[in-house]
Amino acid sequence: KKHRIMATFTLVLDTRVKKKNDQYNLSIRVINGSEQIYLNISKMTIEKYNHIFVKRSMDKFSIGLRESCNESLSKCERIFLGMKPFDKTRFRKLFFEQEQEEFNSLLLSDLFDRFIKNYTSIKIQTQKHFKYSKSVFETFSPGISVLEVTPVFINRFVKERKESGISQSAIDSTLRDLRRIVNYFTDEDCILPSTYKYPFGKGGYSIQNFFPRKLVMSNAEIKSVIDFTGFKTKQERYARDIWEILYRCNGINFVDLLRMRWDHIQGDYLVFFRKKTETTRRNNKKEIVVPLTEELKKLIEGVGVKDSPYILGMLKEGYEETMFSNKNQKWKKKINKRLDAVSKSLNLSIPLRIKNARDSYATTLNRAGVSKDKIGEMLGHSNSIVTEHYLASIDMETTFDINKHLL
Repeated sequence: KKHRIMATFTLVLDTRVKKKNDQYNLSIRVINGSEQIYLNISKMTIEKYNHIFVKRSMDKFSIGLRESCNESLSKCERIFLGMKPFDKTRFRKLFFEQEQEEFNSLLLSDLFDRFIKNYTSIKIQTQKHFKYSKSVFETFSPGISVLEVTPVFINRFVKERKESGISQSAIDSTLRDLRRIVNYFTDEDCILPSTYKYPFGKGGYSIQNFFPRKLVMSNAEIKSVIDFTGFKTKQERYARDIWEILYRCNGINFVDLLRMRWDHIQGDYLVFFRKKTETTRRNNKKEIVVPLTEELKKLIEGVGVKDSPYILGMLKEGYEETMFSNKNQKWKKKINKRLDAVSKSLNLSIPLRIKNARDSYATTLNRAGVSKDKIGEMLGHSNSIVTEHYLASIDMETTFDINKHLL
């Protein structure tokens, strides 16, 4: 009677080829007679492998990974027993059909990639932001698994980023992306093991709502920008006019002007939704209503392209979001570069940029005594809390008025 020869399945760190950041493939080596294959399930350094599998560290991550690897070895045995005759290609296919998501997706970088791929409704710019956040965490801790994302890890990340000169708002921004990834794979695409301890919120790390204070131009400086005529090129004049249009259009973002259409003009008003809010789930989305003053009409006539449905004439009907995103970034960079020349000519206290047209608009109203509720309405804020923080951050020059009373 013939007995079937059993294959052997061994977990090994395959040191034949070094990967990035001194890592190697963590693999299951399958030997069946003269046939041998390696099934790569993760990547790690020699030091990490020794810590987890040789010294058998008793921290939660190490225990969880060893348990997962043992389950994978058992699955290899089940696949082999159900396969007659043995076929390397089919064995590999069956293994990764069952194991790929369980192991590869435990790497934080893989989770970011999977989220971006699966969550098709997120905007192009949001995708770019998640890709940036992924690179930040991968640079900070190469090859990190999501199981290693603990409150201790997050606190160390925050501390070291601060020490390297990164602002709190930038740190919080990347942490919000990390939290979204953890939430997604906990509640929607349920990959994370039930033993995983959630690292945010109560008992974990709390991301604060941080509104950085900004310096803004004085009223006299804003007026000097509007009245400026000493342009060296037509491009400088165009850049200043774009800035002033943003300022007079309730401080909208350039992205909204780029896609603004002639048919948004309704009588004596411009009426439109901000791009930032177009995919919001709120039921109370607010239209931005801009009064078409004589100054604004003149500016639009000056930069407008009449044979295009879009006021700036930079888009065509049916444009793709990727093209729109690229054009937005390209033109913002161009305009900001030309605004630099205006800043230097006027010797402004802060550099003139597209983004501070919004600050300047809100500042002008606030200094004139317009109520916070009305300012928020014009800015398109969803609630007064946002406006409260916004105005608190931009009106810093009042500190001089307060402290002038000091002896």
